[in-house]
Amino acid sequence: MSSYRLDEITRRAFEGPLLEEKEFDMLLMKRTRELVKEYGLRYDPKELVCTDDSLADDVFEAGLMLLLELGFYCQSTKRRIMLEEKEVKGALKALPESIKLGCGRDAVTMHMRRIEDPRPPVIHAGPTGTLCSEGEAYIKILRSYAQEQAIDSIGAGTLSTIDGLKIRKDTPQEFRAARKLAWWARQAADEAGRPGMHINDVAVVSPEAKLCALDPAHGLRPTDGIIVSQMAEMKTSLKHLSLVEHLQSYGIHIGNLMTPILGGYAGGPEGTAIVNVAEHIAGAVCYSASYHYCSLTNVKNLNGTDRPGLWAVSMVGQALARNSEIMSVYDCYCASGPGEEMLLLEAAAGGIVASVSGMNVMGCGSCGGKLVDRSTGLEARMLKEAAVAAAGLSRDEANEILNELLPRYEDKLDIFKAPKGKTFQELYDLTSAKPKKEWQDIYEKVSRELAELGLEL
Repeated sequence: MSSYRLDEITRRAFEGPLLEEKEFDMLLMKRTRELVKEYGLRYDPKELVCTDDSLADDVFEAGLMLLLELGFYCQSTKRRIMLEEKEVKGALKALPESIKLGCGRDAVTMHMRRIEDPRPPVIHAGPTGTLCSEGEAYIKILRSYAQEQAIDSIGAGTLSTIDGLKIRKDTPQEFRAARKLAWWARQAADEAGRPGMHINDVAVVSPEAKLCALDPAHGLRPTDGIIVSQMAEMKTSLKHLSLVEHLQSYGIHIGNLMTPILGGYAGGPEGTAIVNVAEHIAGAVCYSASYHYCSLTNVKNLNGTDRPGLWAVSMVGQALARNSEIMSVYDCYCASGPGEEMLLLEAAAGGIVASVSGMNVMGCGSCGGKLVDRSTGLEARMLKEAAVAAAGLSRDEANEILNELLPRYEDKLDIFKAPKGKTFQELYDLTSAKPKKEWQDIYEKVSRELAELGLEL
């Protein structure tokens, strides 16, 4: 993105229409519901991967219209950054069809995938915002991902403490955590024999703190990535735009993170799909993101692997795949925990939906991201392997498998019913960072069950 575009976006953040944030929320809620009716969008729980191309096109058009009408809200100035259709379409037209992640022999190419694309998706894997212990435990957890040859990129978990001190936003401890998270990720990749592997973020809250992770020698390199978040729904801040400025000068990949809340301001799955498309477009234009994390979350159960969530994800993926070059990555958030068959089934369902709908994948976030050290490389392997196995399937074939698969876990998606599993320390050998027989056996069992359903890993 040229400095001119970012300067223009900043100007509009100061000069755009003034509106209180709560009023923007109400406006978004009202207009989204109107668009769902205007376009006749209707969620079908039996067809999680929609087979109607015109419906995907309608979701894209509705998302574009929502962004153009409402703008991208700047929390710092309480003003709407208004965009014009011509400049938006010009920015989308200039997006690349592929990008290189990582360096040396560990580099991978991430492609803009299409519906029913036979090319295997790339996976960004890691604790995915899930709480982790600091230090050696964190390195081992990330190493468990980096050692999986199916995994292309590792990302950051969230620490609650650094050197035994609680991490709070905008404190010295947060800045120190950002630096150490990057260093520990490099150590994990080195120990796994993949030093050039793409590292996609350090999970700290403050945009300023993320800058501490940028260090070609010991931290994040220009071939790595940093996430610039949006606030739900369709919001940014001057701090986030300033982070974009510095990341561009450093030359690192920018990941646009959206956390659309299904059951929140956007409403049901139809409205959530519309808003999420708008957020993808906003991230492409205002953040100049290389890739976009679709981290959809159910307001009740903190996961995206239920029927409404998977339908919304599929609609977003197909809408973007048919109408843009925006590389969307499904961020698979699950209700259950490691050591449980249910987590592998949730991951498989997410991988199928995302792959057939033209997306790449990321994950897995387990237990809604709320429990410490409930992350392992094995569930990420399942997500990637299921997505690879689904690459090239027709949407009808995918729906057939999904309608057999979801009844095996969806009655336990309630946050209070979902099995929480075991910690990384209980499921992995801490010397080799490889899964113990107990967890590996469960993986093999679920793999056989998926093969019986027609999904050969």
